[in-house]
Amino acid sequence: MKRLKLSESKFEQRESYERSVLFTTDDFGINTKVQLMRIPQNGGIRSHHHDVRTECLKILSGDGTIKVNGEIAASSPDDIVLIQPGDVHEFINNSGTEPFTFLVIRTSDPTHDDMIFEES
Repeated sequence: MKRLKLSESKFEQRESYERSVLFTTDDFGINTKVQLMRIPQNGGIRSHHHDVRTECLKILSGDGTIKVNGEIAASSPDDIVLIQPGDVHEFINNSGTEPFTFLVIRTSDPTHDDMIFEES
């Protein structure tokens, strides 16, 4: 068994967000990863899709929006979203003062190379 406290997560800076990898393929025995994502105030992750990866998202805190295929799919901690390969999605922090934090479960995760940004 492994047990973590989300409040003790260590985040690493990425392009426009921070992430904390909680569990990896080594823990699951299959190509799966669980991580926290944190987007700074007024920030976001621009529209992108994955050819292989599937993601399941759960908002934890903050005032943010997850859009999938042009529609708002999640905006509260009550929402859970499954993003399948090919779904175009983006993340927007609507707050000017607090981070937007959500949990991500990634399966069939070939690496960061499967993050294909959409043309503007």
